Amino acid sequence: MFTLKELIELKTDFFKGKRVKLVRHKDSRTEYKDILKDREALLEYQKEQGKEVFKNTDYLISFIGQESTKSLLFGVFKVNGVDKKGAKFYYNLTEVNIIDELIDRIVIDWGKSAISWYQWYDKQSKKVLEILPEGYLGEFKGLTNFVLDYDELKKLISNPDANKDWKSNLSAVNGIYMILDTKSGKQYIGSAYGIGGVWQRWSEYASSIHGNNKRLIELCQTDSNYKKNFQYSILESLPSNVNKKEVIKIENLYKEKFGTRTFGLNEN
Repeated sequence: MFTLKELIELKTDFFKGKRVKLVRHKDSRTEYKDILKDREALLEYQKEQGKEVFKNTDYLISFIGQESTKSLLFGVFKVNGVDKKGAKFYYNLTEVNIIDELIDRIVIDWGKSAISWYQWYDKQSKKVLEILPEGYLGEFKGLTNFVLDYDELKKLISNPDANKDWKSNLSAVNGIYMILDTKSGKQYIGSAYGIGGVWQRWSEYASSIHGNNKRLIELCQTDSNYKKNFQYSILESLPSNVNKKEVIKIENLYKEKFGTRTFGLNEN
């Protein structure tokens, strides 16, 4: 298997003679986990530092830390300069399109020095562990063992070949699902049944955002970016041979349990 440097040099000599640092973002704090899931928030977070960590650096090759010392390629950034305001350093960073075809696909082993979150590119030999399929969301962990935000849902539905396990499992079952509005805490309970199961129903949300649900439509009309607040999960999976009437009966029971008609986002 290649090292990161070897793989990049097979594609471009852009970094030759330039001062380049590898950066790995990982933190167990809850608020930081939210930043890691939001690309725009992470871009802003990377620009602000407590120390002059990117001094004498031309480019950053950034990664998101995963389990153990695994790290997923996040982006490449040009360091244009820095402003010091009080005790903080604010870097002017511009994302550059150098190895775009590898973004969100290359997983490297950061190595034993994981505590050192920034290192010189030409002084480290980072082993490439895997090259993920384009559009790969991640390992499918079970029908009721995940939560997706809208961007993840869109990525999943848009890349069925890269996420075959997801499509196979979500297409094979009916189910009761929840859409959580993380801004208000309100919930929408829905059901999926018929050909294509949950995958088919969620494909409609990936396309339209609101899935033709009245209160979700109203929320989307207040802010074109309101979809950023939605989270999707399955409350209960049901066999594909359970008929529509039975599925709706179970859906209604969940609406009663969560009070989503009175306090949530269900209209009926």
